[in-house]
Amino acid sequence: KAKPMLLADIYTDADGDSVADAPAEADRWVDPQAILFSYVAAPNAESYEKTWKPLVDHLSAVTGKPVQYVRYESARDQLLAMREGRLHVTAVNTGNVPEAVNLYGFVPVASPADAEGNHGYTMNIIVPKGSAIKTPTDLKGGNIAFTDPGSNSGCKAPMVLLGDFSLAPDQDYHFVFSRGHEQSIAGVASGNYPAAATASDMLARALARGDIEKDSVATIYESERFPSAAIGYIYNLKPDLADKIREALLSFKVTDSEDTKALLAEGVAGFAPVSYKDDWALVRRIDSNVSSAN
Repeated sequence: KAKPMLLADIYTDADGDSVADAPAEADRWVDPQAILFSYVAAPNAESYEKTWKPLVDHLSAVTGKPVQYVRYESARDQLLAMREGRLHVTAVNTGNVPEAVNLYGFVPVASPADAEGNHGYTMNIIVPKGSAIKTPTDLKGGNIAFTDPGSNSGCKAPMVLLGDFSLAPDQDYHFVFSRGHEQSIAGVASGNYPAAATASDMLARALARGDIEKDSVATIYESERFPSAAIGYIYNLKPDLADKIREALLSFKVTDSEDTKALLAEGVAGFAPVSYKDDWALVRRIDSNVSSAN
């Protein structure tokens, strides 16, 4: 059986926060002329570049460095870019945060939050409105769409939590990968998928944007709350620069303007600080269950 993922041996964690410390040797610090930034890797990464321009501008103003947006359509490419020094500040989806922290030196700082500082989401299993599937138990012998293997709400959490209903993947139900939350939601709304697992915030955004009709899907299961995507930086940045990036992220506030309409539509008013050790405890437990099953 696979072991739960732990911080790789190449990193140190003197303060016990489960996150890699900055290198002790100054000659190992990275102080780029331009900061390379990306939001969560996604097939629609091009739209994110415009959405997050206000944050790019704020990062540049606080750090005094130019900030360049770079696009990644897959989490694997995004993580490799961090390892290879081609990405300095980024956001990682909830399910990939433990891998990013433990194997790639990612330092989570904050999560997108609303005006009250609330952040996080639940995992929802949705079906077409009027479906004969009313409870998770009704999925036995059927099919469900997951997003991708690294997603918490789109794959790992439902695989584990459906076990509470005595449902094991490949034994009691079959699954396919849609490659994204938007695709899963649209697939259920159109009837192409009989069920799908998705994040509550992604479902809310799809409804708010009018991507699907209000009564086209129904939720048959909702989990307890998970943290949102984490935004942070690579561990080996020069400490002074890392401090400025942390300051920029936590001081970012979205005001009602033409430039920030996309962020407001996503329900983002700023960022709330997070603790990887505490806020990702449930996610790590799910990862451990997934690893033990493999």
